[in-house]
Amino acid sequence: MTGRNRNTRVALLQALMSMSLSSDDVELDATKAWLSDAGYLRVIDKKRFNRWLADIPGRLQELDASIEPHLQDRLPEELGQAERTILRIAAYELTHTDVPHPVTINEWIEIAKEFGAMNSYRFINGVLDKLATGLRQTADGHE
Repeated sequence: MTGRNRNTRVALLQALMSMSLSSDDVELDATKAWLSDAGYLRVIDKKRFNRWLADIPGRLQELDASIEPHLQDRLPEELGQAERTILRIAAYELTHTDVPHPVTINEWIEIAKEFGAMNSYRFINGVLDKLATGLRQTADGHE
């Protein structure tokens, strides 16, 4: 799937990585200006992008806690920057939106192939699959 939805996810990845790499809390406006100048905001779902970009940074502890049990004895801070940011956004998408889980997982695997370390998409796939399975079990009352 390409187009607005994928572009929105990539723009979020770029924005959140930029914000997390800054030593002096980059403001949202500065991040958006950089993304706009770099062309990342041309064809995106601006409403979703702005809503998620405003919401995700305040939920990092919650998102890390949701993925941590599935990291195979690793901590979120031990992951590469791209992988950690991908997992955080994907966890947000799985837990706070109505996007079907298979769509979310497939999209983030494809983005990980492009932006993550070599073969990190396999690790991301495993983590997201386990998270989605746990969410389904909880929704079905099996946990």
